[in-house]
Amino acid sequence: MRKGLMWLSTIVVTGTLAFTSGAGLTAEKQRPDFTGVWTVYREPGQARVSGFGAPPADLPFTEEGRRRVDEYRQLLGPEKANPAAYCVDYGMPTMMEQAGGYPIEFIQKSDQLTAIYEVEGELRRIYLDDRHLPEERRLASRQGYSEGYWDGDVLVVTTTDLVDGQDQARHPHSDQAKIVERFSLGADAKGTKVIAYEMVMTDPVYYTEPITVQKKFALVPDGFIIPYRCPDEFWYALLEMRREQLKAGKPADARMSDVYKYRESNE
Repeated sequence: MRKGLMWLSTIVVTGTLAFTSGAGLTAEKQRPDFTGVWTVYREPGQARVSGFGAPPADLPFTEEGRRRVDEYRQLLGPEKANPAAYCVDYGMPTMMEQAGGYPIEFIQKSDQLTAIYEVEGELRRIYLDDRHLPEERRLASRQGYSEGYWDGDVLVVTTTDLVDGQDQARHPHSDQAKIVERFSLGADAKGTKVIAYEMVMTDPVYYTEPITVQKKFALVPDGFIIPYRCPDEFWYALLEMRREQLKAGKPADARMSDVYKYRESNE
């Protein structure tokens, strides 16, 4: 009799575990999937929208924030230098604000959302749920460290560990900035998949109040990211310079700085 009870208990427990696991898998499958290539969404009748732009004139800068912005503009010099011309990744939040000017691809797994911006193949990893890198192992970068969790059907992402972003295109920031994003998936009247995106950035060094950005992305059916890497151009230009030196019977000793000087002289 006791053996029978034990057998029955095993069936009940196993069945409960199976049901629970099944429910977990079902919930996992029901989460929005952002996988795909996306561009800026245009409302019906709306003209083409560019993902690019300069900093708004009315940003609520602190005195220190304004000082840093003014100094940065002086650092650009007469040629109006920009990091993209030197193959520097855009970083956050520019990567997301300008995404759509060039397409952005999301690849989603259960524990990570990977974002690939077409420009320079810039890569961003958003770690989901319980997959987190310990704080002592995080390295500050232009993209920062991003971790997300699900608030119902909305993916909430917090980004910290940023380096100073005085060169961010629309919203420069300090290394104390914190960015919170919200991604939600829907569709318009025509059935086009649309991501509603919101970003709120706080930075006690640059701003007196939070900065908010809202935009939408539209899915590009069967979209592809095209290779776009300016370091390749510089490398091939260096090889061409050395090839010309060899043809002239000279040592092939051109340096990358020579490539920069040549390009700058022709700007």
